[in-house]
Amino acid sequence: MVSKIHLLLLSTLGVLLCSLPAEAARILGWRFNEAQNRLEFSTDGNVQPRAQLVFNPTRVVVDLPGTRLGKPLVQESMTGTIRSYRIGQFDADTTRIVIEIAKGYSLDPSQVKVRGLTQKQWVVELPEPKREAGSSAAIDAIPPALPPAQPPLAQSNPLADAPTQVNEVRSTPDGLFIRVAGEPPRVKIKRSRDRRTIEVSIRNASLGSAQIPLPSDGGKLGIQSITTEQKQGKKPEAIIRLQVDPNAPNWKATVSNFGGIVLLPTSRPKPLPGFGGRTGNSPQLPPSAAEQTPNSSPNLGTSTGQVATLQRVSIDRSSNQLMLQLDRPARYSTRQDGNDYVLTLSPARLGSGAKEPPIYVGDRLRRVQLTQRGPQNVEIRLTPDRGVNIGEVQVPNLKLLSLPLQRSRQPGGKTGQINVIPPAGRPSIARPPVFDPNIQLPAPNGRPVVVIDPGHGGPDPGAVGNGLKETEIVLDISRQVNRFLEEQGVQVIMTRNGEYDLDLQPRVDIAERANASVFVSIHANAISLARPDVNGIETYYYSSGKELAQSIHQSILQSIDIGDRRVRSARFYVLRRTSMPAVLVETGFITGAEDKFKLADPAFRTQMAKAISRGILRYLQ
Repeated sequence: MVSKIHLLLLSTLGVLLCSLPAEAARILGWRFNEAQNRLEFSTDGNVQPRAQLVFNPTRVVVDLPGTRLGKPLVQESMTGTIRSYRIGQFDADTTRIVIEIAKGYSLDPSQVKVRGLTQKQWVVELPEPKREAGSSAAIDAIPPALPPAQPPLAQSNPLADAPTQVNEVRSTPDGLFIRVAGEPPRVKIKRSRDRRTIEVSIRNASLGSAQIPLPSDGGKLGIQSITTEQKQGKKPEAIIRLQVDPNAPNWKATVSNFGGIVLLPTSRPKPLPGFGGRTGNSPQLPPSAAEQTPNSSPNLGTSTGQVATLQRVSIDRSSNQLMLQLDRPARYSTRQDGNDYVLTLSPARLGSGAKEPPIYVGDRLRRVQLTQRGPQNVEIRLTPDRGVNIGEVQVPNLKLLSLPLQRSRQPGGKTGQINVIPPAGRPSIARPPVFDPNIQLPAPNGRPVVVIDPGHGGPDPGAVGNGLKETEIVLDISRQVNRFLEEQGVQVIMTRNGEYDLDLQPRVDIAERANASVFVSIHANAISLARPDVNGIETYYYSSGKELAQSIHQSILQSIDIGDRRVRSARFYVLRRTSMPAVLVETGFITGAEDKFKLADPAFRTQMAKAISRGILRYLQ
């Protein structure tokens, strides 16, 4: 018997719904069943929730990517150990559900279940909250939900809805990238007097989970360790600390246009001993490695009775590897189980910090599952994405294992496909094709060669908001630039001419193989939906691309009525790694009150394509 049900069906969503992308799922209804401690919700499209348990105070946070609520924050108060829940729009493309637990009580994470009845119907099942050790907190009745004019519940907990959320720290080929969500971060960096600590402070920000993913290969950047700290208060502050050698170079922080903070050393740091050389090189194994069998590990120094602890599992997106950090050496064995790759550590156990890493678009994995098999074995089960092979286990040092996530290749240069069977009862989700960077390029004909690079593509839509998707806008503009330039006798090569899954390095490879005269990457910008006042074009260059950037930028301003956010220097990957003059053009803000209408207008996109083409031609002439 359900003691209390809150059921809301959104029959009309008003003007906001009209501005949402057709592909975004909508929440149709939800109810909280107090008798069974479970929240039930349904959507009109397939969703894949991501859930986490956050402490101080304890709350269950469930994110629904690609889902829109279509109305203001909804909140419901209850009595007992489940105090309240609220549903709101966390960012432009994510609905967030937060279930608050009474002060002094906690939940067993292993007993919290987010279960799909179908991909459109889900339940969040909660165990009975348990009183924390030493806590004597009383359970007070909570008054009914405040009327809309009153401050929302979130204001009593600044961490839960801080303007900026820090979600991950990942390594890049030459530094670190802090991935954030929400409002643009306000960042400050300083070094301790003993020069051993570099502290990155992000104001009005909270750590996205109890333990955000941190890179385990910092040794190549001269980093001894990376730690985080959450400072509370009316204006919370997220801290990332780097422990470095006193003689290591200073670091600088730059806010990126792509949802994060770029951290770079001012000079190339000296790698620490014990870490491998350049990412991707096979490390030197211990001497006993020669004795290993094809599917088992070498003797890595384990001895009877010593049980290794798996401390952390993370995805290094800069090198496309899964990293396993242990506190001591452990033997391993591998096997294939259908489409899954299974690695077993023995003797080993799961540490408290060993969590399944979050999976994002482009991570080359669909699932990472950690299981303790008895007291001695830890099983890591990986489901690779389509067209991905998992390479042989690498041993950068005795306490670190890595698994390369490689795009598979068949004879003839075609991309191999892995047939992944969806779970029973769940429909298969069609995925876009993967672009082959080894495709035959046109032979040189003596004319200038321009490589046009439409940003994002395939499973990576880029910026999304106000019913617009960056990948579609920039592909339309790029195709028209292609046509206009070819009409003027210029040879044009596009890195993609459809919705392909294309990484950054293949884009650079295409330009280099073509011996291009110039490289032009076309994008559409975005910022928080709370900042519709930000509009205009930006053009970026690095090194030799300044003159090309100025020519294109001026051509756009001369032809189109749009805001001017200047020509700027930036260290974007496709700009740094190309040897020819290269620029990145941001054609307007999808989130802008003015630009959103322009970018949605086919006539404007044609004007933009002509202006970019004229700028390129002026430079070539």
